[in-house]
Amino acid sequence: MDSSINSLMGIREWVMLLTLSFLWGGAFFLVEVVISELPPLTVVFLRVALAAIALWLFAIVSGLRAPMTIGVWAAFFTMGLLNNVIPFTLIV
Repeated sequence: MDSSINSLMGIREWVMLLTLSFLWGGAFFLVEVVISELPPLTVVFLRVALAAIALWLFAIVSGLRAPMTIGVWAAFFTMGLLNNVIPFTLIV
């Protein structure tokens, strides 16, 4: 067994796990609540747009620069479509 792997969870790990569980489960609960008021594609658009804004803010604060090649942006678009837009649309 690799000695660098900690197999015990401390309070920090439990807090992170519970926070992640709350955020993950809360998203599905809120979709159920919001879907009665908004069309499904609007919910998906808002969810993806808010996440994109949060990621851009994180990148700006972290000092990261956006790539300038069209190939990288095409890959970003494809990954976003396959990993976020299509699954969230099907879930909603």
